[in-house]
Amino acid sequence: MTISLRSIHPRRLSSLMAALLLSVPTLSALPPVDDDNEPISDDEEQQMLSSGVTDTSSDEDDIDIPIPSFIKTSANHITFNGSDWSALRSAVAGASSRPVSIIHIGDSHIQADFSSATTRQLLQYDYGDAGRGLVAPLKMSGTNQPSDYTFQSQGSWTPAKLMNSSWRHTMGFTGTSIRPVTSSSSLTIATSGRDDYNPFNSLTLFHNGKLNVKNVKGEDGSLLNVRVIPSRDYTQIILPDAQTSVSIDFASAGDLTVYGASLSGDRPGLFYHAIGNNGATYETYNRIGNVGAGIAPLNPSLVIISLGTNEAFGRLDQASFVNSIDRLVKNIRSANPEAIVMLTTPMECHRSVTSTRKVKVRSKGRNGRKGKLRTVTRTSRTYTVNNNIAPLRTTILDYARRNSLPVWDWYEVAGGKGASTQWISNNLFAGDRVHHTIRGYNLEGRLLYDALAEALRQ
Repeated sequence: MTISLRSIHPRRLSSLMAALLLSVPTLSALPPVDDDNEPISDDEEQQMLSSGVTDTSSDEDDIDIPIPSFIKTSANHITFNGSDWSALRSAVAGASSRPVSIIHIGDSHIQADFSSATTRQLLQYDYGDAGRGLVAPLKMSGTNQPSDYTFQSQGSWTPAKLMNSSWRHTMGFTGTSIRPVTSSSSLTIATSGRDDYNPFNSLTLFHNGKLNVKNVKGEDGSLLNVRVIPSRDYTQIILPDAQTSVSIDFASAGDLTVYGASLSGDRPGLFYHAIGNNGATYETYNRIGNVGAGIAPLNPSLVIISLGTNEAFGRLDQASFVNSIDRLVKNIRSANPEAIVMLTTPMECHRSVTSTRKVKVRSKGRNGRKGKLRTVTRTSRTYTVNNNIAPLRTTILDYARRNSLPVWDWYEVAGGKGASTQWISNNLFAGDRVHHTIRGYNLEGRLLYDALAEALRQ
């Protein structure tokens, strides 16, 4: 079965093609970064997971997204668990006159923004493109960043990441935080220009501490006549016209930390904001303490949480896991009472098993004679299904049912038990057998879109 996108309007089709293909050269060139200075466990897999998506093994050059027979399309639905979607359906139905916002929070599967980019583009085709939405200074923090935007500075900054064991300064709701070393600095924020949603008419900088905007320059270096609207946790900058790149010169008093920016076209449509951090778990987001308050200015109607994979590579503690889910859900709900919080389950993946054995080898002797026998240690690595995924998936489903939260069972949709072997043989898994290839992420993004689109139409 193949889902064809060829019927999409040419203007949006070019945008969608860019979203599906823009990452191919970038992702394959990503260096293996170690984002987690203090891994959750001593497992080698955890260190690998914290480095994010580094191997795609993909040769995608087509806009069609084939769906293999082992994908359980019959299970590809949102389970509502009694949650009321009427307000959300009303909001998206009125997106032609007023923007609606969806936020997707996750780990490395979301940080690289491949599956979420596919979901974003398809939903924006249906409901209009309000803008690129949330972008974060991931590269400035020393980690991989989606390739459709730039967040950079010529000055020196002190970074902090979610998975650091300790933070040098206040951590932002995006899971990253940068602090300027000097009192005067600048930031350049730009979009790739390859997508029709990329030009933005305003941006909102999320930060802690005081930020005094001195001037804003356009992509040609000319000063822009902007309107600056300061607030306690963010500063909004209204541009005189649409831009694809701005440089912001500002002053601070030494207490400033910047978390990210939201780029808006100041038009109706849909925002699909993605917040992802390599190695993240429910508990690491709980460390921030104010994720709910942080996302509140984005006015979400739906918050999707896709976590659980990294927990499966640590020591399994179901009670602690439930408590972590509950804390994050309640934190988000308390600050965003009108928003629906939806959970997703992680799909089956593999973990590496390293084994060692001692063998006797004979060294080379002189003049063709046999050398002495000596004992050496040989190491080999194999892969096996991560058996922690299935019980964590069950725990997420149970929590969602008991708390009337909608849930998307990605574990079942992806193929259920045994899916990981199928994904490997169909080149949908990357070499680490945890992350996906580009094709795999495009498939996941399309399937989530299908489930959401059906739920929003009911």
